[in-house]
Amino acid sequence: MNYFPPNEVGGAEIAAYNDAHGLIQRGVELSVLVANARMPKNQDRHYDVQGVPVHQVTYRPHKRSGAFLQLFDWRVYRSAVTELRRVRPDLVHVHNVSGATLAPLIACRRLHIPVVLTLHDHWLLCPNNMLYRADGSLCDPVEKDRGCSRCFRRYDFWADIPGRRRVFAWFVRDVRRFVSPSQKLVDLHVAAGYDRARFCVALYGIAPGLFTTPSDPRVREIIRSWGLFRTLLFAGAVVETKGIQVLIEALPELSRQIEHLRLVVAGSGEEKLMAKLRQFEPSVVHLLGRLPFQEMRALYATADLTVVPSTWYDNAPMVILESLLAGTPVLGAAIGGIPELIQDGVTGYLSRPGDAQALTEKAIQHFARPAHERRAMRRQCALHARSHVILDRHLDQLQQIYDDVLGA
Repeated sequence: MNYFPPNEVGGAEIAAYNDAHGLIQRGVELSVLVANARMPKNQDRHYDVQGVPVHQVTYRPHKRSGAFLQLFDWRVYRSAVTELRRVRPDLVHVHNVSGATLAPLIACRRLHIPVVLTLHDHWLLCPNNMLYRADGSLCDPVEKDRGCSRCFRRYDFWADIPGRRRVFAWFVRDVRRFVSPSQKLVDLHVAAGYDRARFCVALYGIAPGLFTTPSDPRVREIIRSWGLFRTLLFAGAVVETKGIQVLIEALPELSRQIEHLRLVVAGSGEEKLMAKLRQFEPSVVHLLGRLPFQEMRALYATADLTVVPSTWYDNAPMVILESLLAGTPVLGAAIGGIPELIQDGVTGYLSRPGDAQALTEKAIQHFARPAHERRAMRRQCALHARSHVILDRHLDQLQQIYDDVLGA
């Protein structure tokens, strides 16, 4: 994949780490190849993340850029072939590869190695991975492939070529099984022409005991002051598609209506959005920046409500699963795969995406509930997570997929 802890740790990287670490604990012989052709320097190094062996190969961008070089990078291809010949795996599990181009998939095809591909977003359908336009509207996956003149290009953007979807479908034609953490993502791909029979839904899994004590003194202070505030938590990238601007718009009314409110933001991102958040420091907003994902458990547990106000077809935000496992309800936007993870009124709340007033009303509704109801809700969150999100359940499903592919 593109990245692996401790680098660029988002939901996809955490999910891949959880899988790798859990499979190794089960006795599976496994190694990780991290390949990326968009890095500041060329690098070839081996390292270990709590027992997970990682080989990282990175390259500077080509001096001349173009759609073909975003589609296929010969340097990554060469590295992938070398690694595959060295490891000689029975199966390759591919995750996000936009920074690596399609070269790893082509390398697997050349060496006749079966591939399972987990889809964390929409890169098979969209050059920016999100089906999201510059004006904040959503793309229809059924639309004809006419290029991306209106595309949202501020984050990841790659390989906008004529007939892109057909080309990408051709390059992944040998993938034995697509794994999706949400049904919504499957439906979007099927609407775009993919065969539903090639997909299976496997919700991300989390190891309950895999965490570390927070080292950041600001985090420890928030934990110590638990009970003195009504705490909203936003965890993740401070970017438009995660809906932080919706939460910012709601903050004045939230702070007027909810006594002793504080918003804790664990993440960083676009400076213009960070500047808007700083306007509410320190009376309402506490900015913690990016934190190690294994130190987040205590922060989730001390929040009253985690807010996930995404405005794109968010797949299956790891933030929601981590929060529920910690016993904290989630207020999420009813978009993408988010409604599949939240039982409205039971383990959290769903609000209209992009609607600050709707978000405000749901948050006020939560804190207006009697304390015993909110405690019961926390218990329900933890019970639900322990039956749906535990890593062993996910790994059982994943190993069954591997067995099916290898036995085919």
